[in-house]
Amino acid sequence: MKRLSPLVLLLLLQTDLPAADTPRAFTLEQVLSAPFPTDLVAAPAASDSTSGSVAWVFDAKGARNVWVAVPPDYKGRAVTAYPDDDGQEISEVAFTPDGKSVAFVRGGPPNRASEVPNPLSDPAGSTQAVFIVSVSAGAGGAPKRVGDGAGLAISPRGDRIAWVQKDKVWWAPLDGAATPGAAAQAFQARGNCRNLRWSPDGARLAFVSRRGDHAFIGVFDPAGKNVRYLDPSVDQDSEPAWSPDGKRIAFLRIPSSPSAREILRPHREGTPWSILVADAGTGRAKPVFRADAGKGSVFREVVSRDQILWTDTGAGGGRLVFPWEKDGWTHLYALPSEGGAPALLTPGAFEVEDVALAPDGKSLLYNSNEGDIERRHIWRVALAAAGGKPIAVTSGEGSEWSPVAAGGDAIAFIRSGAKKHPYPVIRSGGASGAEKELAPGSVPAEYP
Repeated sequence: MKRLSPLVLLLLLQTDLPAADTPRAFTLEQVLSAPFPTDLVAAPAASDSTSGSVAWVFDAKGARNVWVAVPPDYKGRAVTAYPDDDGQEISEVAFTPDGKSVAFVRGGPPNRASEVPNPLSDPAGSTQAVFIVSVSAGAGGAPKRVGDGAGLAISPRGDRIAWVQKDKVWWAPLDGAATPGAAAQAFQARGNCRNLRWSPDGARLAFVSRRGDHAFIGVFDPAGKNVRYLDPSVDQDSEPAWSPDGKRIAFLRIPSSPSAREILRPHREGTPWSILVADAGTGRAKPVFRADAGKGSVFREVVSRDQILWTDTGAGGGRLVFPWEKDGWTHLYALPSEGGAPALLTPGAFEVEDVALAPDGKSLLYNSNEGDIERRHIWRVALAAAGGKPIAVTSGEGSEWSPVAAGGDAIAFIRSGAKKHPYPVIRSGGASGAEKELAPGSVPAEYP
């Protein structure tokens, strides 16, 4: 039998198929018409109907807006009304403690020349600023501008909102934050301030003060009118995490060295990083953990607002949860706040990605590719002193990420699949509970 030449085979493959087998034509605009969700967050536990509310950002044809879904119907709706594809990001979505308003940052971060992105070359320029908007019905579309900057942090008391403007800490009363003249610089401090974290009682504000090749953890006490730095050194300190009682702060210390500044090559091993715990009143600190040399000696982040989580589970002063690549995989470990042997919470040959602490502080939600290297699924692990075996929350042909606890046993997350665009959902009743899509009508009819 005579074999066909490669050229003939190529021509046959390029021959038009019958009309019945021809895929439906679509445009690039139609493919990009489905909104893409990001920045999914849940409201703090509250005593009224706002408990369990969730919010996220939808990028629909380039126009970014904040959406919310409130129990019990969880019918998603926009609370901002930015109509244009102007390239302006929306990020740092956060509920106020009462769950009745949402704060967010609009605009991208400045470059080294302090220039904020202006994709449309608007002659009026563009800014990066903090806004706040009510989630109540009919109040959407009119966010109030709080001030220029980013890195927002809302006090647990619900009385103040703080943020970073030109590397300094600013704040304003939460009630009337958009009133002209309400915003003011909170305190004077050297360095570039960032990583703002309120104490559990909202009385003090921890922050990171970057000083070039080193960084300090500072604590601002408005009542005492002072700033105290915790065990200052020549290293890079970051990620302050308050103890549940507000008396101590855990933080990450990464040794400052020339190799740590080499960013143009893989940096897999170095001088090991450590975790310190400091007295928030005196500033005195002690190391409670130091990574081993070799694998895991360079700190590897997870996708989370906080890289150190201080829970009140376990004996004594609670436990610290943090990521570590001890075995070459990004996993979560728990350590007594007084120090001791770290316990592996997520064993196996897989990567932990998104991490969120449940409101009761007794369990963690995370997603990973455990058992399915091509996908991400959501898991829950208990934080009891003895630890617990991770329990699968989702499975199947799709991928899930950005899990958040939304009150009770409800979990919200983002899901996608080979035949489904990314979309936010909420599930109640555990792994076998009912699911509800939060914005089922948000996809345009022209989406293919």
